Amino acid sequence: VVNKSNKPKVELFIMTHCPYGTQAEKGIIPAMKALGNKIDFKIRFVHYFMHGDVEEQETYTQVCIREQQSSKYYSYLECFLEDANTTRCLKKYSINVDTCVKNNAKQLYAADSELSNGYGVQGSPTLIMNGVEAQFYPRSPSSALSVICSAFNTVPSECNATLSTANPDPGFGVTSTAAAAGSAGT
Repeated sequence: VVNKSNKPKVELFIMTHCPYGTQAEKGIIPAMKALGNKIDFKIRFVHYFMHGDVEEQETYTQVCIREQQSSKYYSYLECFLEDANTTRCLKKYSINVDTCVKNNAKQLYAADSELSNGYGVQGSPTLIMNGVEAQFYPRSPSSALSVICSAFNTVPSECNATLSTANPDPGFGVTSTAAAAGSAGT
């Protein structure tokens, strides 16, 4: 059962190198863009790492961008989801997080980790809406929009947007399991 609100709080918990976490990100970003400031949306990070040091370092990079250069975060993320090339994407959007990663990243990540534990998150991806876990499958933009829109007291017109029904492929890259215009990353 989804808790409804006037401005749903939507949190997608992922691991930066989890194939299904990246799939969920590719699916949810178009829905997030369609809804804009109608929702309080944030990509968050689970309380553990399963994909080695590269994932831990990327998590610190992303949490710093999200918290200190938020206007660039989703552009960076879409770039990163193409091929996991952190250096290329940081350069493309003129982002420097070296100081943050060195001084603040672990503390910023600890806040996400605490939330992840508090919600009882057990996997990547996990979608939390208004404090309650919600199911999000298939992970297409259309499905994401539908799930998020179910959390509104009064459904806004943005929920009528036509988004791709193609399920993004797991992992990095911008392909989908069904050929459809407007697939993730476009």
